Amino acid sequence: MPAERARGPRARMLMACALAACLLFGGALTAPPVLADNWQATLRNEGLPGKLVGVDKKHKTFHYFEKKSPLKLRYSYPCVTGQLDGDKQQVNDLKTPEGVYFVEYKIAGGLDFREYGGIAYTLNYPNPVDRLRGKTGHGIWIHSKGFDLVPTKGCVAIGLKDIAEVGPLLTPGTAVVLAEEFDAARQPAPDDGTAAELRGLMRDWSDAWAARSDALFDFYDAPAYSRATEDFGAFRRNKERLFKILSFIKIYNREIHALEGPGYWVTWSEQFYTASNLSTEGIRRLYWQKGDDGKFRIVGMEWTPRDVGMQADFKQGRLVAEAPRNVRTDAGGADPEMPVAPRLDMPEAPAVGAVAASAKPVAAASEQQPKAGPAIAAAAGEQLVAISDPLVPRKTPVAPPAEITWGSGRSMDARQGAPGAENAAPAVPAPPAPAETPATPPQEPAPAAATPQALTPAPQAAPVQEAPPAQEAAPEAFTAEDKAALARDVRAWNKAFAERSADIADFYDRKEYNRLPHALGVPRGPSYDSTMRALQREFRQPWMRVVEREPVLEYHYPVAVSRCEQMVVGPEGAVQGLRTLWWCKDADGEFRIVGSEFKHGEYGLAADYLELVSGEVSRAVEAWRKAWEGARVDDYMAYYTPDAVQGGRAGSRTIRSQKEGLWSRVKPTMVNLSGLRLAMDRRGIRADMTQAYADSAGRSDRGVKTLLLRYDGQGWRIQREDWAPEAPAR
Repeated sequence: MPAERARGPRARMLMACALAACLLFGGALTAPPVLADNWQATLRNEGLPGKLVGVDKKHKTFHYFEKKSPLKLRYSYPCVTGQLDGDKQQVNDLKTPEGVYFVEYKIAGGLDFREYGGIAYTLNYPNPVDRLRGKTGHGIWIHSKGFDLVPTKGCVAIGLKDIAEVGPLLTPGTAVVLAEEFDAARQPAPDDGTAAELRGLMRDWSDAWAARSDALFDFYDAPAYSRATEDFGAFRRNKERLFKILSFIKIYNREIHALEGPGYWVTWSEQFYTASNLSTEGIRRLYWQKGDDGKFRIVGMEWTPRDVGMQADFKQGRLVAEAPRNVRTDAGGADPEMPVAPRLDMPEAPAVGAVAASAKPVAAASEQQPKAGPAIAAAAGEQLVAISDPLVPRKTPVAPPAEITWGSGRSMDARQGAPGAENAAPAVPAPPAPAETPATPPQEPAPAAATPQALTPAPQAAPVQEAPPAQEAAPEAFTAEDKAALARDVRAWNKAFAERSADIADFYDRKEYNRLPHALGVPRGPSYDSTMRALQREFRQPWMRVVEREPVLEYHYPVAVSRCEQMVVGPEGAVQGLRTLWWCKDADGEFRIVGSEFKHGEYGLAADYLELVSGEVSRAVEAWRKAWEGARVDDYMAYYTPDAVQGGRAGSRTIRSQKEGLWSRVKPTMVNLSGLRLAMDRRGIRADMTQAYADSAGRSDRGVKTLLLRYDGQGWRIQREDWAPEAPAR
């Protein structure tokens, strides 16, 4: 009986429903979510990488190629793949996926010898196109077998001697083509123009990015990208904001490679990114599919921070950017010349002298840069090893920036208009309640343990926006000079608030504060004395950080109003809302505050705060990693709070005792961190990352490390550390 008839009508109906669902929820503008079953790989002689693995599932053969002009087969071994035929679709289906993948890292210990032979090289399954097509599962590796080569649960396995020979060549980033058929004897075919087109598109994409141009977004298939990589709307909004903040972006690509997969293409390159906020290097991969209009668009993107030597070349002036091909900047003004090489002691270190001229969200406050102890500051010339993923937005309730942006800027104008000095902005978390909430004065917090220290001038505020006049009594009521003076006073008040300055009292009209007639639109609230006491309590915190957007001014003669979205962060947490100040001119012609109000609300300022502190947090995490890898107990423990919790160990003394005993017997040999993700937490900053570990006893593991970090006025300390090992799946 034929197989189809044997299934019966009910089975055929279920299959039809499944196919309809697949077609409904699969691809976007591009190829439908068909299976890659029986995919026969074809190599083109355009954009081939320097080394390549090809796996022929049908003939059970593993091939390793090196590009020696042309591509040459160096090794060929027998191999086994999944127990069932076809392209992998879901977890535990015992199939090996078909497509283009890349080696991620090596596992050198802790594996079952019979199953894995003791060594494995992980692949990036599922890749973005796999996710777009709804595939599930993970843990697809290239490994060996302890004894006989028997079919796997989905991996590719070769012999023990074979993996010992080819394994050292399977470095991170090596391309791996998994196909039903891969003809190693056939020479790469001439390019039909597609590979060359896609390599050019990646260059144009880089040029648009460097130009801070809206043309960048035309390269993406937005619906598909949202399903395969991240929400495209959040990605676009973040990029548009950064284009206005950053004064320059430069992108350097080495050779761009291209490979064809089943229904998609991948282009990738070693890439160096430098901007006014950070510099980093690694491997950039773009996944392309052709839409109904015949144009290729990006449906997925991957970024792997890695030391590829481009930073060193940049420092020595050996990197030369290609001239942009088709894109001109629309970020406002001409693209500036490359500045003096930034300090590259770590990928997320701000460039020396870089000033982020913010036009939108700005940091309104800046504390005195704390003097970090020897265990806090990274030594000059050191590099952060794959600790962050600066170009992929973090998936948090409030989407933080894709490219972590921090930096220093000019201080706000003083009340008299005198410019302030430039200072780097440090980190800090915020007060339990803001001052000047009209109906209910804030509750007094617990007495502060330390007297607030003087703060440096805050970064330059964005220009104050002026709202259209509403019901202005007469056009001449507020002159242009009045409006300019008020804008200066609003910036100066913000600066005094951020610096917790006692001079803030000079901005208030002590006699008229909260006493004007209701007809003028000024709300009644706490008295002047109550407001000053509330501000003093708020300023008594050991430290405080203010992040705000540009104020908006309104004029309703004889009252002017300033409104500003603002977040205040301190030791007890963070609060954000809309701060409104009402101003009137006094007898001396000076603007004074006659009313104030702070309404709590969600304005998405957490992302801006993360920009402000990300550099410090990543430096602290990297220094902690180095202390751990070097088994330096004192330096390692400098990053823990006294009440820290690490797994089942409570308190820094317990953690120290355990580490001293362990490291006297077995020492770490490798601690690698990648994909750092930061999110605001009620108690500080939560940092999640992938961690790979190995020690001198031959043990190794990989999983997700989560740190809860709190700022103590001097630096970031770990209050809680959790670990979740990554279990192999198929």
